[in-house]
Order: sequence, then structure tokens, then C-alpha cells
Amino acid sequence: MRYDAEDARYIRAENIEEFCNTNEVLLTSAPRGIVLEFPGLGGGSCLGGDMELHPYVGPHAQRLADAGLLLAYTFPGPWSWMNKGAVRMTDLLVDAIREKYGLGADSPLGVSGGSMGGQGALMYACRSRHRVTACAAACPCFDVPAAVSVKPAFPRTFLRAVADYDMPFGEALLTLSPRHCVDELPSIPYFITCDCADELFPEAGMDEFVAAMRGRGLSVGYRKMPGMGHGGFTPEVREDLTTFLVENT
Repeated sequence: MRYDAEDARYIRAENIEEFCNTNEVLLTSAPRGIVLEFPGLGGGSCLGGDMELHPYVGPHAQRLADAGLLLAYTFPGPWSWMNKGAVRMTDLLVDAIREKYGLGADSPLGVSGGSMGGQGALMYACRSRHRVTACAAACPCFDVPAAVSVKPAFPRTFLRAVADYDMPFGEALLTLSPRHCVDELPSIPYFITCDCADELFPEAGMDEFVAAMRGRGLSVGYRKMPGMGHGGFTPEVREDLTTFLVENT
């Protein structure tokens, strides 16, 4: 993806609050690293973030702050599915955050999200020009072509995400699909959750996706929650996801 030095004047240290909500108010000193959280479809998140402009607070945000991590809930677009534009905007946001807090290019960078945000975390780990340190994906959309028609809102959102790609829709959708990009996933720690009664992204497919990741030799923590519908959490698994980010970012 082409970047220009002039791009940095649009997303910069002085205006990052226009592009994300952060837990800055909870930090007691300069952060040692960053955890990005990507939105689900429509802008909400089963991890706790939302797209209203305000400080990101709560137990999850506090745990990360206590560990010296800036949590940033990003605004790449509520239908973005981590397309080229979302990757570009997020890369520039990471640059701006690092500039603001004096973080080096090799400082820790964790990514996270649920549903579309989980898919976004996996694909950002593939596509970013930054090195991602760890990835936590809750109930992610792991197979985009299989998911196109499972929910009325999905067809228009997927096609909008790749509408300006210079290739057929079918090919373009594969570039957003973690299951079809397993060979591109970096060798970092992963934490993936599965809602076993998920009506959108079925357990059997998630099992196969995780098996393919492990078949590549990737380190994958995989937590399944029997009877849980899409976006649900048990308290134990929710806590484990936060702990994973603290320990691996």
C-alpha cells in the first residue's frame, strides 16, 4: 500500500482523539505499548468500546492501563471489514500515537476485537506495515465468503468494503478473509474465542480455522463457550482475554 509523507498531517499526535477513544485518563505514566481494539459491524464492540467520543474506561481499560498499555478503540468505519482504507488509517493512527507518547517503532502493539472487530484484528496483523505483537479475536468472522449472506446487513457491508478494489468481488472478499489468509498470519501469539451457539460464525468452521492456524505452527489459545450466542462471554474467558493482552503485548 502506498503511503505519502503528507498523510501524517491528517492523523497526527495532536488530533488522535478524533480517530479513537483511549484509556489515557487511567494511565499514571507514559505507556510502554499500545493495544488497538477494532469495532464490530455498526461500531459497537463486545469487548467494551463504542464510537461515541469519550475516554475509554472500565475494568478492561484499567487492567491495560495498570500494565502500562494505552488502549485505543479505533474508528476505521463501521462497515470497513479491515479493507485497505481501514489498514491505512490504522497504520497512520499507530504512527501518531507513538509520536505523542514517545514510543519507538519496535514498541509493543497488540490488536483485538470481536466479530467484525475480531476479523479486523486478524487481518490487520496480516496487512499492517507495523509489527503486531499479539492478537486477540473474539467470535471473529473467520470465513468472509461463507458469511456474506448469513445476516441481512452483511451483503451490502462486505461489497461496500471492497467496491473500489480493481478485481472481481469474489477475489476481493478473499483478501479480507482470515481463513483464506492463514499462510499470511504472522508468527505471534493468538487468543481466539468461540461462541458454540454462534448463529453467524459456526463452531465447526471456527474449529477448522484454528486447526489450520495450529497446522502452520502458530501459537493459538482457543477458548470455547458452550451454549453462548454470538458476542457472548463467560466472565472467566473475558478475563482471560484481557490477561492475554497484558502478558503478550
